[in-house]
Amino acid sequence: MRMRAIEIARAAWGGTMLLTPATTLSTIHGLKIDTTSTTVARVLGARQVVQAGLSGIAPSPEILALGVWVDLAHAASAFGLAVADRSRVRAGIADGAVALAWAGFGYRDLVRSKATPPSHDRRRDELARAVLGLAPGGGPLLRISQRHRQV
Repeated sequence: MRMRAIEIARAAWGGTMLLTPATTLSTIHGLKIDTTSTTVARVLGARQVVQAGLSGIAPSPEILALGVWVDLAHAASAFGLAVADRSRVRAGIADGAVALAWAGFGYRDLVRSKATPPSHDRRRDELARAVLGLAPGGGPLLRISQRHRQV
């Protein structure tokens, strides 16, 4: 099985944020480096690496839908940061734009997804369905994943 190219890029982005947060924060996000910013960058970088690993190889429609939801939630929180903290406007907008791009790529893959192979991890799919069923705004993504599950 091949890793999805977008997830290789996601893992690289996450690894960069995790391993060299100061460079990412100062260059891309335009932030003055402080302990809080460095910690947040590392946590978000770790999230990207984990998400790339979980959704990179032959993801089911449910996993793709959950990934889109997580990326949209990330974008909303980043844009919220831009509104709430004027010193972090550039960082919030940059981070939100990146998260929206990941969500867009995930959504594209979701609507193009094929039937899930029989050997797929059903427990992970059930967990994704449960989370999407409870998450605010997760219902529409869950319905899209279910349509593609029936293909």
